[in-house]
Amino acid sequence: MPVGKIYWYVLFCRTGAEEKLADKLKNKLGESYLPFVPQKTCVFRRQGQKSLFQKICFPGYVFIQSDKPAMEFMCHAFPVVYRLKEAYRFLCYGDRTDIAMQEEERVALDRIFGVNHSIDMSTIYKEGDSIKVVSGPFVGQESRILKINRNRYEATIEVAMFNNKVPVIIGLDVIEKTSD
Repeated sequence: MPVGKIYWYVLFCRTGAEEKLADKLKNKLGESYLPFVPQKTCVFRRQGQKSLFQKICFPGYVFIQSDKPAMEFMCHAFPVVYRLKEAYRFLCYGDRTDIAMQEEERVALDRIFGVNHSIDMSTIYKEGDSIKVVSGPFVGQESRILKINRNRYEATIEVAMFNNKVPVIIGLDVIEKTSD
């Protein structure tokens, strides 16, 4: 994709068909469009053993990265998307033509997702009531953590997307800080 201004568009689709739809869009849209399904790393525990796996971060949504502004994107993408039965509609900011994600939201999500469009695990220290993130995409963003579930190795955070606060459950590794 050429270097320039980057836009993200979010397509609401049938839950469970996100990966299939992203693959179809990759084949039909061309090089200027990069459909992706944001993933998150989760922990599964069985008999005391932890294993990591990838899970869809926003079920029912496919993101499309492009260098095309909204009007040009709509002219090219709408005829393709309209024919796909898994796709429902693009998210927008009230006005149906304002479908590109706002720059500050895109940059914040891009920072969290990274280049592979996946939220990696964060490692945190918990000492009493205070939390300190020491590694992962949420370093320095302790204020965004709403709730921690130590038994499931998960944290609930809030992410701004299309003028809404969306709760997202992410994987994490909690370390109790002991006083020496």
